[in-house]
Formats: sequence, structure tokens, C-alpha cells
Amino acid sequence: MSKSTQKSRVLDMTDGNIARLLLSFAFPIFVGCVLQQVYNLADTAIAGHLLGDDALAQIGATAALYSLITSFCIGLTNGLSLPVSRCFGSGKMDEMRTSACWMIILSFAVAVIMTAGFLIFRYPLLRVLQTPEDTFAGAMSYITVILAGIPLTMIYNTESGLLRAIGNSITPLIFLIVSSVINVILDVLFMGPLHFGVQGAATATILAQAISVILCFFYILKNYPQLHMKREDLHVSSGFVMEMFVTGMSMALMNAVFSIGSVILQSSINALGNVYIAAQVGGRRLAELFMMPGTALSTSTATFSSQNYGAGKRSRIWGGVKVAFGLYLIWWLIAVAFSIFIAPYAVRLITGSSNPTVIGNALLYVRISTAMFPPMSFLVIMRNALQGMRHQLSPLLCSVLELIGKVIFAFWIVPVKGYIAVCICEPVTWVICFVFIAGAALIFRNDFKDKAEASLH
Repeated sequence: MSKSTQKSRVLDMTDGNIARLLLSFAFPIFVGCVLQQVYNLADTAIAGHLLGDDALAQIGATAALYSLITSFCIGLTNGLSLPVSRCFGSGKMDEMRTSACWMIILSFAVAVIMTAGFLIFRYPLLRVLQTPEDTFAGAMSYITVILAGIPLTMIYNTESGLLRAIGNSITPLIFLIVSSVINVILDVLFMGPLHFGVQGAATATILAQAISVILCFFYILKNYPQLHMKREDLHVSSGFVMEMFVTGMSMALMNAVFSIGSVILQSSINALGNVYIAAQVGGRRLAELFMMPGTALSTSTATFSSQNYGAGKRSRIWGGVKVAFGLYLIWWLIAVAFSIFIAPYAVRLITGSSNPTVIGNALLYVRISTAMFPPMSFLVIMRNALQGMRHQLSPLLCSVLELIGKVIFAFWIVPVKGYIAVCICEPVTWVICFVFIAGAALIFRNDFKDKAEASLH
């Protein structure tokens, strides 16, 4: 089956206007990322309004660990989807189906191992994070439910990754809208009349995620026969499986290394006390919302670069990077204005807190982070472009560098300088990693040229 004969919703990004293609592909992902944040924001905002600052701190104390899990799942499935996308770009439909089959198998196997490991070690993990005693029980209750739902998180991201690999970023968005609405309704129900506490917030998130999984599964089953597994797809060489696994894990580790740094940093934040935990989680939730266009554009760039790499149209990849970065700069100006004029009201809404210390410190975090979005946006866009071109090492080393920076801040700078060090930690590491990834792009500059053009240089 050729790409041109497919009747399902797909997007071939190897031809046509780059800006139009990236925007049409990225916008649904952006809205989906925003809705994904709604899961977190709903938990945070409704807990803050209905249960108070203590509940906010209980959720916030595990925020970095939750982010680590979701980042790893998203990274793994994005990485595993790249071979699917390359096969789609080159028109190799049988190989695409086989890649899709092993994407499902590998992601589910990893999810089972992750769930078991995290559930076994959740108690010492919360101790390592220096979770305050008056917050510990609630944090444990919340994270246990989240950990049990890891397979659902992984399955949904696998389904979404498969659809995005062939250019369909709209359908996962539609299902996410439905589940987001359900999540908010369940949050209010579980933390309000049913009095489930913060465990109710986690349960609402997982149940809403399950609905996304079911809807996506039946949609793929009905509309994408080219993605249906066949028995012969299981019979591949160990080298094929290993290459897919390495591709997926390199992107997962890139995301995870970044998040591990956040987990380590979280331990130093928890040591500052509940007020600063609540402030940081409120500020971070809002800052992450501002980052969503960068996430959407970087994910789009990975698919764009992978399809064009598979099609041999490498010169389009650099054009895609420039367009994605330019689009994000436009958004950055909007985010800066928002952080100045509207963020105070947004922080109060998200946290449900009237404590001026919580609000003031949350605003400080948001404004410092927002000011440094340009180097961060180029960093995430270029990392994903290189991943799509089979350059896994440089993005991974960049993430390791970011981890080292966060470890230095967590162990030596935050204990001395306090909360202000928490606020500047990520912006400082973004700048350092920006320089590194820009150097990597310079080294691989010939790979952004079509083969005939590159041979002339």
C-alpha cells in the first residue's frame, strides 16, 4: 500500500511548504500537550481550592518523579516511532508495519518493568526526595496510584506515537480532549463529595488516561490496517529489534536524564519546606504550560526530520529547524507579556492559595524561566531533529550535561542560596546545553544537505 492510496488521515511531510506542514502537524500536538498539562493542572488547582496548601504540597512533593515517568514514556514512544516514520517517508509499508509491531511489544515490556520497579522502591524514593513528614503519607498515597497507571500512560503514548509517525496528530488530540474533560469532572467528584483526598486526584488522572487508551485503540483497529500486527512481523532479526530498542531508549534516556535532574533538584526543594514546595509546583505548572509550543514543535520536528531523512530530502530538515525556531520566538513574546501582566492571576487560579509567599515565589519562578525560553526552544528542537536523523549520541550527551548542572545546583548551590537558586537552575543549564547542541549541529552540518550537495563540499 502506497502513501498516496491510504484513505486514513495521514500527512506526508516530504513535500510542500515547510511552515504550513509544521504548523498543521504541531498545532494538534500543542493542544494535546496543553491538555496533558490540564491533567496535572486539574489535580493541582482543584486540590489547592478544595483541600488547601497541604494537599498542594503533597502533590508537589512527587511532581518531579511523576514528570520523570511521563517524560521517559513519551521519550521511549517518540524514539520507537522514528523507524515507523522513516519507513512511511520511504514508502516501505511492510517494514513500517513490522516496526509498529515491535514498537508496541517493546514499549509494553518496558512499562511492566517500570511499574514493578517503581512500586517496589516508592518508599525509599520519597525518603531520598526528602519529603517532609507532614506531607509523606499524602504523597505516598498519590504516587502509588500514579505508578500503578504507568502501563496506561505508556500504551496511550504508543498509540499516539504510531499515529503521529504517519502524520496524524489530530485524532490523539480529539481523544485527549474527551479524557481531559472527564479528568476534571472526576477530580471535582473524588476530591469533593467523595472525599478521596489527593488519592482521588491520582485516580481521576489514571481513569481519564484509560479512556484515551480505549478510544485510540479502536480507532487504529478500524482505520489503519497497515498498522495491524501479523504473525510474520514477530519473525525479525535480533539486530532489527536491538536497533529499534536503542533508538527508543536513547530518546527515553535523553528525556529521563533531564527529568532525573529534576527529581534530584526536587529533593533540595522539599528540604526548603511546604511553602516553597507549593510555590515551586504552582510556578512550574504554569511555566510548563508556556513551554508547550516548544514541545509540540520539537515533536513535529522529529517526525518531519525522520520522514525527510527516510525520503533522502535532508536539506528540508534544516529548513524545518529554522521555521520551528522562528515560530517559537513569536510565541515567546506572547509568553513574556503573559508572565508580566496575567501570571499573578493565573498563579492564584492554579494554586488556589492566598498565601503571598506562595504566590510571590511562584511568580518569580515563572518570570525567570520565561525570560530564557529562546535557548531552551532551540535546544529541544535541535535535539529532536538530530534524533530523527539517527544521531542519538549528541542529544543524549546534552541531557547528561543538563543532569550534571542540576546535580551541582541541588547539592551545592540551592542549600546555600535557597529558593532563588531553584529558579535559575534550569535557565542556566539551558544556556550551557544550547551551546553544546549548537556545536553538534555545526559538526553534522553536511547531514542537513542532500547527498549530491553534500558531496560537493
